[in-house]
Formats: sequence, structure tokens, C-alpha cells
Amino acid sequence: MKMLLVGLTILAASLAQAGNVTFSNQVVLPSSASQVKLVDAEYVLVPTQTVIHTIPNCNPHGEAGLSCEETVVLASGAAIRANIGYRDSFSSGEGNEMSYTSVMLNPASFTADEVFMLKSVYPQWKHPFSNAGRDFARNHLNMVVSKAKTSIQVVDVKKSHLCQQNEAGNTAPNCVEHLVYKTVSSSALMATVNRK
Repeated sequence: MKMLLVGLTILAASLAQAGNVTFSNQVVLPSSASQVKLVDAEYVLVPTQTVIHTIPNCNPHGEAGLSCEETVVLASGAAIRANIGYRDSFSSGEGNEMSYTSVMLNPASFTADEVFMLKSVYPQWKHPFSNAGRDFARNHLNMVVSKAKTSIQVVDVKKSHLCQQNEAGNTAPNCVEHLVYKTVSSSALMATVNRK
């Protein structure tokens, strides 16, 4: 009985908080983004409750350097993910590759037939040649991109006490850093996806 109680306590401690899918139709893009476009949409299952298991007989210090933990999904919720592509002139990649982000929309905002259209080609990797996601985005969604002001917290170097580091990355003995933050305004782009 005592062993069962300990096992249940460990299981409860490793459970993530059960929750609902967080839906949002807006995403912030960098101010350097251009050629922003709504690429497609897809039906997805978003994990809402997980548990972390330790893999038995796993050696994290072996040749492969494996992680000895795995995450198991206990519950998930449905969402419509709208995928957005853009080019970022400040990205570190070579050339002018597309970057991607997405928003999560509530399936209840669409008819059962519309959701079924996307659900029938879920998961997307099993249907690589399907146009259902692109057709759904073109026929049922629209996107507006606008300029937005955002606030971010940065270290105030003038008011902070920073410790010097040597080449090995070690700080001077007895040096205690004191960081003071300040709020600065920044411009960004806000992409908002709505149902037509």
C-alpha cells in the first residue's frame, strides 16, 4: 500500500497541468518581415496534458548521449492552425528563405463540414500532395498585417553592475552581478487571421 501511494505521488508530481488549447488569431512578426502571406491551414491536435516517463535501462552518458525521458500525451484538444510565411531581411540564413509562424484558431468557429475538410487530410505529412489546407485558407480565412508597438524588457547597462568574464567564461571571484531592467518600445508587425 505504501509503495502504491509513493508511485501515485510520483505520477501526480510528473503530470503537467491539464488545460485547454490556447487559441489566438494574432502573432507578432519582426519589423524586418516582408512578403507576409497566409500559406495554408491544417487540423491539429494540441497536447493539453502530458506526463514525463523515465525510460528504463537508458544510459544518458552512453555514446549516443540519449535523453532518458520521454513525454507521453494524455489528453489533447483540436485546433485549426493557420500557417503564415514571411521573409526576414535580418535572418541569419543564406539567401532570402521563407520563415514561418502560425496562429491557433478554434474549430468551433467553423462549420462541421469545413472542419471535416481539414480533418480528412490529418496528419498533413500523410497527405503531402493535398491542396485542402491551401484551399481552406484561401476560401475561409483572411489576414491583415498592421504595424504595432511592443514593449520589451532589456538590461539597463548604465544602472546594472556586470561582472567581467575571462576567456574561459569564468567571472572574477567575489563578483556579484546586479541587473536592472528597463522597458523600451519597439516596432513590429502584427498579423491577424480571421474567418471570412
